[in-house]
Amino acid sequence: MFQLFDKFHLIYLIGYTLLSIIFYYLVLHSKNRLSLLKRGSIVILIIKLIEIGIRYNEGAPWYTLLPLHLCNLTLILVIIASIFNNKFLYNITFYWSLGAIFALITPEVRNQFPSFLNISFFITHIYVLLTSVIQYKIFNLRPTFKSWYTAFIYLNIASIIIFFINKILGTNYLYINRKPDFPSPLDYFGAWPKYIFVVLIAYMILTFLLYICFKERKKGEI
Repeated sequence: MFQLFDKFHLIYLIGYTLLSIIFYYLVLHSKNRLSLLKRGSIVILIIKLIEIGIRYNEGAPWYTLLPLHLCNLTLILVIIASIFNNKFLYNITFYWSLGAIFALITPEVRNQFPSFLNISFFITHIYVLLTSVIQYKIFNLRPTFKSWYTAFIYLNIASIIIFFINKILGTNYLYINRKPDFPSPLDYFGAWPKYIFVVLIAYMILTFLLYICFKERKKGEI
């Protein structure tokens, strides 16, 4: 059984980070960077589909397997952006990928390595972050103020749609209809719907810091 913050958790983070560094340098030194990134995204898609198949085969209801949590939504956009080299989607995932960091720190995973579910969780979340690094460092994608507020607007539109999907299916994607059924940082942010506004404010601040730190600099600007 997976234990949060134990030695294996740290080993997973280090191990998958090392794999992502290897892939980063493969892309960096590839003669066809876009093609390699596309093939990598297809592999990630296959891994995710296998994970969903395993979970369904183990008895998980279909409506709990929809890719409607933020990290899964981001992963879908990353895969589409990689396959079609879509800069607009990359600009959105640059900010949305922030959720993958928190997911890796407090992963909702029960299985130890070498369970395929464990592998899929960590490798897909790491890949979401890796594509943002690759786009920034290798393909020179720079966040803009427009991309910052556009990503925020689309996140809110998605949240409203998912809220009503949750109402229909009885699910809790994005944890927007209620708090998670397990201990989480949301427990410190007040009752529903107060914690939602706390999360939105935190998201706006953190993503704006991303924009400030990584935006394109004018000549002579520090």
